[in-house]
Amino acid sequence: MAWAILFAVVLFGLSGLVHVRAMTFAMTATKRAPFTAPGRLLIALYTLGTAHVVEAGLYAVGFGLGEILGIGGFAQANVDTFMDVFYFSVVNYSSLGLGDIYPTGHLRFLAGVEALNGFLLISCSASTIFLVVTRGKE
Repeated sequence: MAWAILFAVVLFGLSGLVHVRAMTFAMTATKRAPFTAPGRLLIALYTLGTAHVVEAGLYAVGFGLGEILGIGGFAQANVDTFMDVFYFSVVNYSSLGLGDIYPTGHLRFLAGVEALNGFLLISCSASTIFLVVTRGKE
């Protein structure tokens, strides 16, 4: 359980750092350049979308390390590539939760933290996009 908690704390923090950098970039890049509202929106969407994919990838690496360390695994027999774990991570991060792949052991804790983190960071992205789009109306 200690490994799962350590992974959760580290991944939560790393994801937050990645996201703060992405939000800062989205805000400053759209402020400096003379873009129209659709252009500002696209920059923010691509920047923040890329950050979300990277953050889900960080969690996927954490799930992979957790499997290697033996703190858990996945119940399905066909989860044998990194792309399978990455798919699970994206579905979990977005709180979609399809349930076709699910973790076992202490990786369940990490999955819960990932869903919480994803929800928080997606909310931050929505706020950032709102600020980027409405800034041009000042």
